[in-house]
Amino acid sequence: MNKKELRSLMLMERNIRDPLELNLKNQKIIRDIKNDPLYMKASCVSIFYPMKGEINLLSLINDQKTFCFPKIESSEMRFYKYEPLQEFAPSKFGVMEPIFGEICDLEIDYMLVPALAISKDCYRIGYGKGYYDQFLSKHRPKHVFGVIYDFQEFDELPHETYDQKLDGYFKGTL
Repeated sequence: MNKKELRSLMLMERNIRDPLELNLKNQKIIRDIKNDPLYMKASCVSIFYPMKGEINLLSLINDQKTFCFPKIESSEMRFYKYEPLQEFAPSKFGVMEPIFGEICDLEIDYMLVPALAISKDCYRIGYGKGYYDQFLSKHRPKHVFGVIYDFQEFDELPHETYDQKLDGYFKGTL
């Protein structure tokens, strides 16, 4: 299966799953992240606004850390510090992005990355625009972890030389 076919399959799989089951798996991922010693030590964490059934990490912003959210500007991804009254607006891709804020690209020491699929050797398939791969090739934080539901894990995935490996991933299981 090629990347395009995998993306379609994973989007369909997420859409047909029981929302209650996904919520329980999501809660497990949140607990696992909070119990990760690397997360506990991190001071600046990047997360993302969930879309299309993605893992919802928004409850993490209540932790005593600095959080950053991605925003696509021109052809690259930048990260902006989250503030309590932060306003978000949909991008041209439908992703909720911060409207304003302070750029924190170089301060991130723990990054949580969305994925449609992740292989056991830590390659990920995203939505196909390459924004995370481009960002990671220029500004790789100390720790980069993907988040997926158990049905999004594969033994192997197709990958290219420009695809950036994750340091690990959190998997929602029951």
